[in-house]
Amino acid sequence: MDKRHFFIAAMCLMTLAGCTQKTELPENPKDQEEYRDSQGNSWIYNAMLMRWALMPSPMNGLAGTHYYYPRSGEWTDARGTKVDPPSKIKVARPSSAKSGGNVFGTTRRSSGIHA
Repeated sequence: MDKRHFFIAAMCLMTLAGCTQKTELPENPKDQEEYRDSQGNSWIYNAMLMRWALMPSPMNGLAGTHYYYPRSGEWTDARGTKVDPPSKIKVARPSSAKSGGNVFGTTRRSSGIHA
């Protein structure tokens, strides 16, 4: 591989990495697991209530704790009132991040002859 091909491959990888950087919370967290996203926000998972707690910080501009429910995609404040998502926080919903196609390695068997 010459220098030109290496440079083109490196540029493609950097472009791809720049397009895919978004906050994605772990899909199977453990109870009381702490997570810090790429934006510096601190999250704590509560397994019993199946929600993430977004802790207030100067970076996200929240005055109090907000809760995110990944299954429904809803947000609540500390009092339990439904609220709009904080404007500075971006969370990719697991259901929208995955395609509905077949799992790798599985095939459908068809009956009949196809030409």
